[in-house]
Amino acid sequence: MSEVTVTIFDRPYRLAVSSGEEELLKSCARDVDAQMQAVRSAGRVIGNEQIAVLTALELAYDAKKRSHEAEARAAAPASAAEAAHAAPAAEVLRRSAEQEAEKEEMLAEIKALCQLCEEALYRDAKMGTLF
Repeated sequence: MSEVTVTIFDRPYRLAVSSGEEELLKSCARDVDAQMQAVRSAGRVIGNEQIAVLTALELAYDAKKRSHEAEARAAAPASAAEAAHAAPAAEVLRRSAEQEAEKEEMLAEIKALCQLCEEALYRDAKMGTLF
């Protein structure tokens, strides 16, 4: 184990990290810091705790979205020839369109929920009932 000091949202943090993963941790800290700065500069969130929660939610959402996309790519046939053997072309296109529509619907729901969370946190902070 080695130690790394990173700065997130203008605060230094000294962290233990497995040897060889220092740069990965530093990169992650830069991403978190950049996202927190972006949330703060949007001006709708007041408290640092709110900024941290929204940043964590956004980063988790992005990671999960990338994971699902990678899984979908891995599950897709490697070539058009394989797809032709697996099912008729029309069926493949229909399934693909359905999956894309479902994915878009889920993303829209997640974005709407994120927006509702942000608005609720903003209202609570403005009224002084949060934290």
